Amino acid sequence: MPAAKVGGGMFRGQSRGSVRRAGALLAAILTMSGTALVATPARAADDCSLGLATAGQVSPVGGGGYLVCSGRVASFDGTPLDVDLSIPVNVPGPLPLMVMLHGWGGSKADYESTSLAGNGRNTWHWNNAWFASHGFAVLNYTARGFGRSCGQDPAHGYTYAADPRCAGRASWTHLSDRRWEIRDTQYLTGLLVDAAIARPDQVVVTGGSYGGGQSWLLAMAQDRVLQPDGTTRSWSSPRGTPIRLAAAVPQYGWTDLAQALIDNGRAADGLSGTAADLPHQDPVGVAKQSYVDGLYAAGQITAQYAAHDPSANLPGWFAAITAGEPYQANPLVAQAIAQLEQFRSAYAMPVPPASAQVPVYAIQGLTDPLFPGIQATQMLTRLQKARPGYPVWALFGDVGHSYAGNPPEVWQTANDAANRWLHEILAGAEPTAPKVTLNPVQCADNRDVSSYSADRLANLANSVWTFRDDARVTTANTFVPGPESAGLDPILNSGCRTAAVGSDPGVATWTFRPPTAGTLVGAPVVRVTATLIGTDAELAARLFDVDPAAGTQTLITRAVLRVTGSTGLAQEVTCQLWPTGWRLPIGHQLKLELTATDTPTWRANNQPAALALSNLEVTVPLHATTPSGPNSMR
Repeated sequence: MPAAKVGGGMFRGQSRGSVRRAGALLAAILTMSGTALVATPARAADDCSLGLATAGQVSPVGGGGYLVCSGRVASFDGTPLDVDLSIPVNVPGPLPLMVMLHGWGGSKADYESTSLAGNGRNTWHWNNAWFASHGFAVLNYTARGFGRSCGQDPAHGYTYAADPRCAGRASWTHLSDRRWEIRDTQYLTGLLVDAAIARPDQVVVTGGSYGGGQSWLLAMAQDRVLQPDGTTRSWSSPRGTPIRLAAAVPQYGWTDLAQALIDNGRAADGLSGTAADLPHQDPVGVAKQSYVDGLYAAGQITAQYAAHDPSANLPGWFAAITAGEPYQANPLVAQAIAQLEQFRSAYAMPVPPASAQVPVYAIQGLTDPLFPGIQATQMLTRLQKARPGYPVWALFGDVGHSYAGNPPEVWQTANDAANRWLHEILAGAEPTAPKVTLNPVQCADNRDVSSYSADRLANLANSVWTFRDDARVTTANTFVPGPESAGLDPILNSGCRTAAVGSDPGVATWTFRPPTAGTLVGAPVVRVTATLIGTDAELAARLFDVDPAAGTQTLITRAVLRVTGSTGLAQEVTCQLWPTGWRLPIGHQLKLELTATDTPTWRANNQPAALALSNLEVTVPLHATTPSGPNSMR
């Protein structure tokens, strides 16, 4: 497939057709600061600290020169981490520090460039060259357990197994654990503070996917360090200087990692008339089969796994999740979920009080099936409900993991906005950016990158369509998914998923005719009476834009719901589909599909089950030039 990469690693943005894979699985896979600086003598052009070696000096076109220092630095437990440090030449320090965290399977190079433009997409004006040219020291390093940070680098013949510095230490990947990977970032930052390179009050963290999840964790940490024994202490440098995170810019990451990988469909952002947010793993969710398989395979190539560590037993957890139902009978499933929620999910962390709040600018995908928009919207709702006025902003668009198209126009608009916001935050000014910005998805080239903005999520929509149907239909997981489901696999397919109108056998289908054109903004909600035949089933939802004239359907959004209960019991279930921004032209139709099996995107249930469905209601939030109000239609 053509590869126009948007950064390195599997947990990172991918352009259309850029998905990589090992064998069949890895193709899925993956003036700024206005603040005064403390005056110290100018740094010499060849002055590297922390035992790093000078790797060269770069002078990007249109930017200032900077020194690159490279090498391995021992973390708090002695594990060597592969580090690059970019320092502006002849700029007095200490300096604001930008920490750039890579994606799963990636490396320190993910956010590195010798040009300000980077790759033209997610690293456009968002890379080490850009920030060093604007007065930042920039830290890029390979995460613990990956590449030359005690992982594997097959291209250069490196493996942790032959590295004596990795032996006898917990040098393996802990999957973004606050006690390990997050502490690594905090410790390296402290070393730079002690070396008079970084200002302790001007630390910024950013990253995509795996790095985006870590950025959220750091933003919620309240400047506390969680140690391996479970105790916490204030974040300070090894020499005792207190450190304060000034801002975080997570990009297409997660806030609840267990929910993102094993989704039960109970999450809700409180908008669009959804039910209250319910426990995300009670019952245990449905595994994102193709992504879970692909991610694990990618790690086998570049990471060090440790089956002997119950707090980071990725081999055991993967085997337990892929074995399938009944999950309650497998203690490794409970262990995995508990570890993911407690130590790797910002959503589970306490909401900081005003004195410990870190401003956040989140960039999240509308077409990203791995970390969909709900990962950001649920967090925004939680923070703003607990602490009205919480300093959190968000921009949504066609970015992130496949299916995302990652158009250059969208990324450049997003990074421009993030740069303006960051400049204002570090200057102590009130940001001028809207609290929420949404760029609708466009499948055609030459995108206009128009957007909708509001002071809160709920205000993006100014109207709603409501569709109802009383017909009774049945879907069962005994049907074998056909070409429609295969064509929607986000690992083997990317970009807008357009195909001839049709449905696989066993899929319940409804088609609705909206009265006008409109732009969907937010999360459609499905309510239906479901009679469970069995005790455990999945109900996957898919919403399409149907063009009757062309005879095609294009996927808009989707989701999944775990349905449990006594056989024969009728229950009303609610499923919030993933948030979207989608222009529906006049004459187009909306097609909803509900199915009890949706492989390979979602893992098929081991237990035979069927769902008799009736009393369907679908609500669709939208932005209309002239609000049309609620509609009831077939």
